[in-house]
Amino acid sequence: MKKLSDYSEDIYKCAKCGLCQAVCPVYQETGLETAVARGKFTLLNGILNGKIKFTPKISGYLDMCLGCKACFDFCPAGISAEEIIIAARAENFKLNKISFIKKFIIWCFKSNTRLKLLKFALNLYKTTGLINITEVFSRITGKLGGFISIFNFQLKQNVKYKKFTPSKQKSALKVVYFPGCIGNYINPSAKNAVIMVLEKNGIEVKIPKNFSCCGISSRSAGDFKTFKALAECNIKLIPDDIDFLITDCASCGCAWDFYAEITEGELKEKAEIIAKKAVNINKFLDQIELYIPENVRIEETVTYHDPCHLARFQHVTKEPRNILKKIPGLIYKELEEADKCCGAAGTFCIVKPEISKGVSLKKAKNIINTNADYVSTSCSACKIGLSQGLIGLNSKKAIISPVEFLAMLYLKEEADINKKI
Repeated sequence: MKKLSDYSEDIYKCAKCGLCQAVCPVYQETGLETAVARGKFTLLNGILNGKIKFTPKISGYLDMCLGCKACFDFCPAGISAEEIIIAARAENFKLNKISFIKKFIIWCFKSNTRLKLLKFALNLYKTTGLINITEVFSRITGKLGGFISIFNFQLKQNVKYKKFTPSKQKSALKVVYFPGCIGNYINPSAKNAVIMVLEKNGIEVKIPKNFSCCGISSRSAGDFKTFKALAECNIKLIPDDIDFLITDCASCGCAWDFYAEITEGELKEKAEIIAKKAVNINKFLDQIELYIPENVRIEETVTYHDPCHLARFQHVTKEPRNILKKIPGLIYKELEEADKCCGAAGTFCIVKPEISKGVSLKKAKNIINTNADYVSTSCSACKIGLSQGLIGLNSKKAIISPVEFLAMLYLKEEADINKKI
């Protein structure tokens, strides 16, 4: 990974034109110069010149970035503020303590044992009915009730796994699927859908045991030591002869692109090869001859939110829409500012909750204005941001990924066939 000093020329190149202000969601919420790229560059230039030092106050300013990369598209100098801020956070991480909640999240997600305990606790929470009790409680409380509703919203399982009979001949492709920590330990809905849809299309899916968290939250916090350890663990589990590595979460997909930057030697070489084979499930499905049943329909309307990690980092935008438009009966409605950040950005929604909520509310207003029955996206973190905004506006539209819609279509076809038997 590059150090902050490696970006000194880029930081100096900033013309302070202010175009980043026009697109920065955090600046639009706060109006603070330190919230926008050019303001942070001024501070970082001072650090590089030895005029100021990393302090807890500057740590707070560095935290005021969603990492959405919107400013990159508008920067005349082509400066990647996201990369520079990550490098600055890495140096700051060595000098200043990060917040307790951010440290706790990283601590939880870097251990599969702790994630398994979390999964066990969440299963108890759902199966004992405690989730229903807390949901009732959330309606009669204020801010705490809102947090409870958002938390419960993330646990709703849209799709339960069902073994399908393949609709076509078995494919010779060797496919490994990386479900991420959300799919493996918190909500298996998207994971179930990916496996079901691939199996329906004749593709055998392999999921190596003991995959770790992708580590994107560690990278975002500047904890490169943890990020490197998680990267090395995941790279070693991938067979050398795969054709594709499938991801469904936008952030997980990004992590595989970053692994080559943090690793060394043979693992770096392997990471570079895997990164070329890694593909988001939407892009993969849009490239194959996807099975679409003709005798069933989903008579609903849907809009789509572009995750920053999918649209700006992986350049996957049209493919999710294409899948939604292929589903019989499903009417697609384009969302205003569809590619604007939802406000979650991993731990940002916890570290900077008020700013995050403001960004999420703007996104939710646009969603509600479409009058769509459902909102679709392809990122676990975005589900948090979208639900935060929707619940804040007293709306609980279901959030369903394109691949979950496909799985639901196949389930509906299966149910219709069973009725006729």
